Amino acid sequence: MTGSPARVEGTLTSWDDDRGFGFLTPASGRGRAFVHITAFGRGTARPRLGETFSYEVDRHGDRGPAAVRVAAVGSRWSAPRARAPRPTRSGKVALVVGLVVALGVAAAAWALTRDSTSPQLDGLAPWLVGGLVGVNALTALVYALDKSAARRGRRRMPERTLLLLGLLGGWAGALAAQQLLRHKTSKRSFQLAFWGTVAVNVAAVTAASALVG
Repeated sequence: MTGSPARVEGTLTSWDDDRGFGFLTPASGRGRAFVHITAFGRGTARPRLGETFSYEVDRHGDRGPAAVRVAAVGSRWSAPRARAPRPTRSGKVALVVGLVVALGVAAAAWALTRDSTSPQLDGLAPWLVGGLVGVNALTALVYALDKSAARRGRRRMPERTLLLLGLLGGWAGALAAQQLLRHKTSKRSFQLAFWGTVAVNVAAVTAASALVG
């Protein structure tokens, strides 16, 4: 049976308190690890620069090495209590606008196959809409699992997988999960990439509708 991952002691050498992330540097000075506020265990005070923590290193993320199961030196890590997330005001607006656009895309996809005179597209409307519902439900589930993994300090889902699900049509489910779970909403680079997949997806459906129509 495989033993527990080795714990490392390191100092918080970088910290953005507004955004809730920074970097831990081990005593050797090499192999600093990204750390998010959600990686700190229950009862840990708000971290400050220069404080020392013990942690495990997850090397499977897109950022590189990440500190997980972070606790004050000499104490044991315990999972933080789950909090009911609440969308921000801008998040609520994004959610409403996104879902309206998603309904428009679904309607366009339905019309694309329903009204087409092409025999190849005849009868595909229910399957297409059903597929969209399925991929959006799957995407929301994957986001929920990734949120749970982040809170418990477990292996995370690669960001490219989350973005690919959105590109394949699951972006409405992704948007709902982001705002309702407050997950992946503060990382600007991810949000830019995510909205890029939305734009590509909407453009593809619009172009297909124009060609067939």
